Amino acid sequence: MRKIFYGLLIILILLFGMWFLRVPLLEGAANWLKVEDKLVKADAIVVLAGDNNGERVNQAVELFREGYAPKLVMSGGPLSWHLTSAKWMQKQALTMGVPKPAIILEEKSLSTIGNAEFTLPIIKQHSWTSIILVTSPFHTRRASRVFKKVFSPALIKVITYPVQKSKFNPKGWWRRHEDQENVMWEYIKSIYYRLKGF
Repeated sequence: MRKIFYGLLIILILLFGMWFLRVPLLEGAANWLKVEDKLVKADAIVVLAGDNNGERVNQAVELFREGYAPKLVMSGGPLSWHLTSAKWMQKQALTMGVPKPAIILEEKSLSTIGNAEFTLPIIKQHSWTSIILVTSPFHTRRASRVFKKVFSPALIKVITYPVQKSKFNPKGWWRRHEDQENVMWEYIKSIYYRLKGF
């Protein structure tokens, strides 16, 4: 009887502890998804499709203007008839003043793995040895892992840089539908990618 009592007491203490620590634990889960490398100049900035507010392109254009790389590679496949994510991102960059010759399109990819695999030949074709990878904060850990695995055999350096002024906020993310979706799906995709060897 005493063992049962102590067992229940331990379970209750753990449950109360988790309840009181729920906020830092949940915020920690979101923050874990974000990785950021030291920002240095590179040969190109690779921008991944997937956001719905243009913040990834905004960040890439800002880096371009600051002279971190002379080229932008927009990576994203078909959206609808004759329109790809890459072309859509190109339109945004052009309206922000980026010269068209500075933009290269990768229009086949439908996933993060595809982003890396279809971008690699473009990087090789130009004999570039380094890229800055721009994506949303919650996507950086998985994207960085995929790109570094695909690019490292070709000795191409990947510098991962998350959007700095992102709509995504790890504080209180569980109270906002869009952020809930981003975090939950990112963990599911991360597990799936791990099973695929990425």
